Amino acid sequence: MMIELGLHVFNNSISTIDFSSIDFSSLNLAHFQLDWNTFFAQLFQQDVTKDLVNGWNNFVKTGQIWALLIGVTLGYLFKSITSF
Repeated sequence: MMIELGLHVFNNSISTIDFSSIDFSSLNLAHFQLDWNTFFAQLFQQDVTKDLVNGWNNFVKTGQIWALLIGVTLGYLFKSITSF
C-alpha cells in the first residue's frame, strides 16, 4: 500500500501538506498495539534509588541540611513565642 503525501518543499521548509490523497479508510490499524510500559522503559533508563542517594549525599555535603534544621528549629521557636 502506497500512501502519498503531497509535500512541497521550498528552501528546506514544508509549505503545504496535502492529505487529500490519503485513503484513511483503507488503513488497517486493528493489529497496531502500543505497550506504553515498554515504550517509556526504553526512554528512561535510570536508577531512581541511586539518584535519591546522590541527591541526599549532595544535600548533606553542601550543608543544606543544617540550614533546614536551623530553619525548622527557629520557625518552631518563633511560632511558640508568638502563639497564645
